Amino acid sequence: MVDTNHGKPALQLSPKDGSLWYQNEVFTLTAAEVADVKTTIGDFWWTDNDELAFLTIYNDMTIHCEREKNAWNYRTGTSTKTGYVFTAPTRDQVVTLFNQLSTKFTELKISKLQVDKNKIKGILTEEYDGLIASFKGMRNRLLMDSDYTQMPDYPSSADVKALWATYRQYLRDMPSDPNWLSNDVFKVDFPITPTDYLVLDPSKATTYLSVPAHFENAAALKAKARLLRINKHLNLPELFITDEEWEKKTYAELNEKINKYLAKIDGDLKFEVSFTTTDKSKTTYVGSEL
Repeated sequence: MVDTNHGKPALQLSPKDGSLWYQNEVFTLTAAEVADVKTTIGDFWWTDNDELAFLTIYNDMTIHCEREKNAWNYRTGTSTKTGYVFTAPTRDQVVTLFNQLSTKFTELKISKLQVDKNKIKGILTEEYDGLIASFKGMRNRLLMDSDYTQMPDYPSSADVKALWATYRQYLRDMPSDPNWLSNDVFKVDFPITPTDYLVLDPSKATTYLSVPAHFENAAALKAKARLLRINKHLNLPELFITDEEWEKKTYAELNEKINKYLAKIDGDLKFEVSFTTTDKSKTTYVGSEL
């Protein structure tokens, strides 16, 4: 797909100087790495007689691709290069190319992050501490925001009031959860409100807070994903979450991406960040008992 009505640049490659750009960060490839990229992406994009000169892949997977065709002049015994814009690629071919180049960027980035391991570990720990604080604040706020549902004059049926009482009791019990006690907040799940439950299951066929769907709290998921702010330091293409993804992807899809992020930190990157630091100064809010 050619670059008409494209979005913002997502990735750029300039084989001439070996630069590979992603999200405002540039790596300079060695001659061997450039040759490896040439082999990886294949003859469709780059041959000895039809060389890739420069390309930009945009967020919407449109592309601007410049190539140079080599022509041999038998009379003079010299070759000349003729530049042109390559417009043949389909969207699927662009997506495949983006995945190939972003994989190469990820390899280079991980190597660099390993060198900066101690610095990144400190940043990750600071971000995680902030996430712990935000979860505690969220729980207290959810209790305070639902105090009114237990007031005698709250205009609702007994069944709905009972649902809210269940919701609030779950919030009160959260500090006794072993995952909460160990600050392993990525395993802590917040419940959806009774209002959301009744939209999800108007007939109340499934008991409230009895299935995983009742814990797909988007606000809590977004709080967890705040840790993805570290992406400005990691800057790994496979972990990047755009605003559009927040709007269009399901809870399960976003949660999968967050879990992938954690696996990348704990596994491939091996920063050995403690995500279970015990907090000895826990403040909790129990809310109105009415």
